[in-house]
Amino acid sequence: MRILFAGTPEIAVPALEMLASEFDLAGVLCPPDKPEGRSKAPVPCPVKAKAVSLGLPVLQFESLRTEARGAVSALGAELLVSFAYGKIFGPKFLALFPEGGINVHPSALPLLRGASPIQSAILEGFSETAISIQKIALEMDAGDLLETETIALNGSETTASLTDYVAKKAPEVLKRAIKNLGKKSAVPQSGEPTFCRMIEKEDGIADWSEDGSLIARRIRAYNPWPKYRVLRADGSALFLCEAVFEACAQSEPSGKVLKFDKRKGIQIAVKNGILNVTRLQAATKKEMDAASFINGNRGLEGEQLG
Repeated sequence: MRILFAGTPEIAVPALEMLASEFDLAGVLCPPDKPEGRSKAPVPCPVKAKAVSLGLPVLQFESLRTEARGAVSALGAELLVSFAYGKIFGPKFLALFPEGGINVHPSALPLLRGASPIQSAILEGFSETAISIQKIALEMDAGDLLETETIALNGSETTASLTDYVAKKAPEVLKRAIKNLGKKSAVPQSGEPTFCRMIEKEDGIADWSEDGSLIARRIRAYNPWPKYRVLRADGSALFLCEAVFEACAQSEPSGKVLKFDKRKGIQIAVKNGILNVTRLQAATKKEMDAASFINGNRGLEGEQLG
């Protein structure tokens, strides 16, 4: 069976590598290169970069209309496999594939349909999430399920660590789903769907009126981007990268830096407890552990963060 793979970010690269080694991969579909940096030179997405290194044909289109459909049709692919491609596949495009299309989605569908399932599972405080392989339907993330692999969460995951886990695990689940096509029936999604939106840079702005447990989840969910951003007294930005919430009674205003504890890190007063920050980053500086940071920023203790 000839396959066309559609994907964009780093999380999809291991899946591409698996398809290239295990199946007849006709080509790769990804977005056009985007200008980056001061020079604004076009930079390929991670999926394109890997596809080129593997010697695979690469198709790039702004839209999936007539020109794109013609190029895809010429490849003779029978099955479309998508992982974080970033565009909706319309009925004319899906009709190009006799075996239809399947999609990798990192949530326990129908929960967290949409653009940020990994971040949202952390934000919601879920005890587990999943990798779902679904048939591509015209409605976003509403297709019947071919495979679901549950992932237990222990409350310490960041978006960076959970993304890395999903990237490594997804190829195994995807391979199983493809090999079982025609042998195992797809199952309709059951239960009330929930949805998640794209994470924006502004989501990382601190809100000290929120419960401390939610702030701790935001810090984990927004690592590595956009990171949870607070303001120091001098107006400079400070990013909180790792923290643990400790429920306890305390009378200081939320956002006040209480002290540095060698075991727990930099302690900040929050609603219903204390936020123990173990890693943080000053604007334009590298991320560092709490002890290293406090050594160069003794004035942080007692400061009210904005």
